[in-house]
Amino acid sequence: NTYWENVRNLYLPFESGQLSGSSDVYEHEIPGGQYTNLLYQSRQLGLTDKWPEIKRKYAEANMVLGDIPKVTPSSKVVGDLAQFMVSQNLDGQQVLDQAETLAFPESVVQFLRGEIGIPPGGFPEPLRTKVLSSRGLESIDGRPGASLPDYDFDEAEKLLKAKYGAKYIDEKDVLSHALYPSVFAEWKEFEAVYGEVSKLPTDLFLNPMKEGDEVDVELRPGERVIIKLSAIQPAREDGSRTVSFEVNGERWFMPVTDLSVIQDANVRQKASGPNEVGSPMPGVIVGLKVKEGDKIQEGDPLATLSAMKMETVIPATTSGVVKHVAVNVGDKVEGDDLLIEIE
Repeated sequence: NTYWENVRNLYLPFESGQLSGSSDVYEHEIPGGQYTNLLYQSRQLGLTDKWPEIKRKYAEANMVLGDIPKVTPSSKVVGDLAQFMVSQNLDGQQVLDQAETLAFPESVVQFLRGEIGIPPGGFPEPLRTKVLSSRGLESIDGRPGASLPDYDFDEAEKLLKAKYGAKYIDEKDVLSHALYPSVFAEWKEFEAVYGEVSKLPTDLFLNPMKEGDEVDVELRPGERVIIKLSAIQPAREDGSRTVSFEVNGERWFMPVTDLSVIQDANVRQKASGPNEVGSPMPGVIVGLKVKEGDKIQEGDPLATLSAMKMETVIPATTSGVVKHVAVNVGDKVEGDDLLIEIE
């Protein structure tokens, strides 16, 4: 008992805070497992004060999508649309009226295309036709998996080993890449920067060391290191700091980037006017589809935004030429932050 009580305390910051039952489930019909996830996501998106509205919008979003069975992954589609409607201050009729131009979450577009199957009652029309035709997408008929080509695991393993090194790729990595290619790539990028973090104790991984702290880490059976955080230098103008450690008594100096300093220093311009494309909600830019000078048409994809596992493709609001790209891949943005300027 004591062990698991201590483990739970370590993960306490990730708990939703939901401590009692919720009778309004009869009104919004949010599945239990999704309820706490949606609550956590709303906090990360800065929508904590709008949680009651998100629950009401969940019921409305469900009807917009055709009152579908809400299980993984269809329940996520409804939740993504609900948060999108709240962040954009939209009701169901406005979603239908503006379907050709709204930057819907990618999960909603995939659902309407048929990528997770056909709902028992069919797809909602004319919403589906508006969304697909405005994006130049064709619907998928029948079970999506039936038309998928065979996956070449041997070729995938060969490519992954060439990219990341043979000793860093095993069968589990190949399967992870096959199921979640973008998540796997993000993990490998993280691993390239921070190394093999699985060796760190949970409390050390979740709670950064303070000056003077000392820890004992077992790298492998029979090999342990004693690490002491000696000093953290003040941040420079570019956000970099020098952190000094003692590893088994040997002094190490590590340059790091303090992202909080960079974020505090940068205030992004807000989008205003029809020729400026803004972010529909807070998130991270994970893809850019255009560069300055590109000719585009209204509805063309410009960028991809990720917010708590919810990806949104942001379309062009008008036709023209890309005058300015105000963000880079990896940038964190807030709602209405300027992304692309069109002339």
